[in-house]
Amino acid sequence: MIQLNELKNEFEGLEVLSKHEKMLQICALLTAYFQKDNIKPIIVGGLSVEIYTRNNYTTYDIDLITDGHDKFDDLLTNHLGFARKGRSWYHEKLEISIEIPANFLEGNKEKVISIELENGRNIFVIGIEDIIIHRLESALVSQPDNPDWTSDYEWAKRMFQIHKFDTAIMDLNYLLNASKEAGTANIIRQWMK
Repeated sequence: MIQLNELKNEFEGLEVLSKHEKMLQICALLTAYFQKDNIKPIIVGGLSVEIYTRNNYTTYDIDLITDGHDKFDDLLTNHLGFARKGRSWYHEKLEISIEIPANFLEGNKEKVISIELENGRNIFVIGIEDIIIHRLESALVSQPDNPDWTSDYEWAKRMFQIHKFDTAIMDLNYLLNASKEAGTANIIRQWMK
């Protein structure tokens, strides 16, 4: 847990970091700050794909699922220099955008992983199984007859290929069962062959 003054001081030093490191550190700082309120921001969307593909995917914003929308708004706009536009906040100097698309996780909270960064701070990331399924659902919506033509399909498959033997990260039984509910099981079964 950190206090507001410490958070502001550390925010000042983020400018020199790479985009990816900057985004991870912002998430870690927000996670540490909101710990006192029992608010646990979970990284979803493109940044979770970037994390699971070991930086092969690139995103330009941070998507967080979290409670405490008003507290985030107050902190970001009144204390950390972000400008709010709709459901997004943008920090011009850091060139970082944060969006909170919802306050509920579309996926299994038990599959959310905690990653400890080099500085000892933690971030929370949607389970890889759920982000794979989300990307496949998106591929099926945009190209129902040929989902494999989409970049969402490609990134889902890459995440699967990278982690399919890493049982500490990916639970293949959960992935297959959850994909049945989402209508993507045939794709997952094909990948498992």
